[in-house]
Amino acid sequence: MMPRRARAASAAILLIAALVTLWACGGSSSSAGDADFPKVVTLGKGELFPSIANQSLARGENRVSIKLIDRDYTPVLDAAMRLRFYNLTASRPVFRSETDARFIPVELSYVDEQSTSNKRTPSGNNGVYVARANFDVSGDWGVKVIVTRAGRTLDAIPYRFTVLDHSAEPGIGDQAPASIQQTLANATDIEEIDSSYPPRPQMHQLTVADAIASDRPSVVAFATPAFCRSRTCAPVMETVMDPLYAKYAAQANFIHIEPYNLGQLRQANIEDPVRATREWNLQSEPWVFVIDRRGRVAAKFEGIMALDEVEAALVAAGR
Repeated sequence: MMPRRARAASAAILLIAALVTLWACGGSSSSAGDADFPKVVTLGKGELFPSIANQSLARGENRVSIKLIDRDYTPVLDAAMRLRFYNLTASRPVFRSETDARFIPVELSYVDEQSTSNKRTPSGNNGVYVARANFDVSGDWGVKVIVTRAGRTLDAIPYRFTVLDHSAEPGIGDQAPASIQQTLANATDIEEIDSSYPPRPQMHQLTVADAIASDRPSVVAFATPAFCRSRTCAPVMETVMDPLYAKYAAQANFIHIEPYNLGQLRQANIEDPVRATREWNLQSEPWVFVIDRRGRVAAKFEGIMALDEVEAALVAAGR
């Protein structure tokens, strides 16, 4: 099995490569906005570098998550950020909206299954800048990222991206896939379906299909605390799922799904997605979905998230 440090380093290299090649690109061949939103911007020409962390963005309401790094590829966790969104599908950029981004910090950690003492291992700090944005059409879009740090406001940083007609994963208002994932009812042992430490058997009682049929709101987390590349899965389970379960277990369903076959990961370091991961078309982890009483996706959160934003979505879904 690849050591966890190597897995994290590999992920960092992929991020850097993505920043170099996708810094201002959305895959569009349109020339609209090329002056304000160039297709290619090199890492060497700026002071700070934003990147959109979302798996995909789609027409409609989006929770846009932005990472910020400096020249040394170090996460910038002490800035204020304002975003100006532009539609680039016309002959010139059309301003659409402006908003502040909220910074959400995270103390990274993972479950070290090889440890005989402290399996919950700290792994530094990170964070993202999150804002809500509504994209009324699909196609080529741009955002100007205005960063204030240490009392100094930098020049707006242009970033170009693509908005899809529909996200790869289920969208807001979509019927949630009625997955029938493995639970304690048919697992040999909790460790077969949960890499948490300690395990969370209370979140492995119901299938998603059962939860949808229950006439209660549900919170479904796809997370792998021991094998998460970003090392944000364990924090999401500890700081979001556990407190919500403690407060709302009598009113809502809580489900944890390991996105990969744990046997394959432990024996051969192969990320083999389980059936539910494929049904939800997830390409990253962690994900948390809030499902309303009708079985529709009421909210979705990818990567780093805050307890209060997921809680607000759950309360609204239960009304």
